[in-house]
Amino acid sequence: MNREISFIVIDDSELDRFVTQKFLERANQNLLVKTFHNAEDALELIRENNDKKDTLPTIILLDLQMPVMSGFKFVEEFEKIPSEVQKKYVIIVLTVLTSSSDPKDIYNILTFKTVKSIVEKPLTHEKLTSLLKHVTFSGEK
Repeated sequence: MNREISFIVIDDSELDRFVTQKFLERANQNLLVKTFHNAEDALELIRENNDKKDTLPTIILLDLQMPVMSGFKFVEEFEKIPSEVQKKYVIIVLTVLTSSSDPKDIYNILTFKTVKSIVEKPLTHEKLTSLLKHVTFSGEK
């Protein structure tokens, strides 16, 4: 990982947050990783950093199925934030895909303009490498 980026991990599972954070930190020790068990808290942080010009481009790894505020609701609220702030973030859905997963949920989340991809848990080196090759931020050339 040579680009300077940060990550926000939003997942109600403490174990999934821990594993994802440790994996990212092992991939790059200088990487800034913030974790949230609640999507509302992550959204609040993003809104608070609204005016900061030095915010690193950030990949948001988002679980869909969470209590309080689901991943869907998070994306709906995120898309209400000014577009100049949205450009600093890329949303990647990090979820468990099983035979019981509703294909409509997968399709629906990808209809949001700020959601760039879906990655199946757990995050692996191969998945992270592929993800970083294909992620671009709106402000990048």
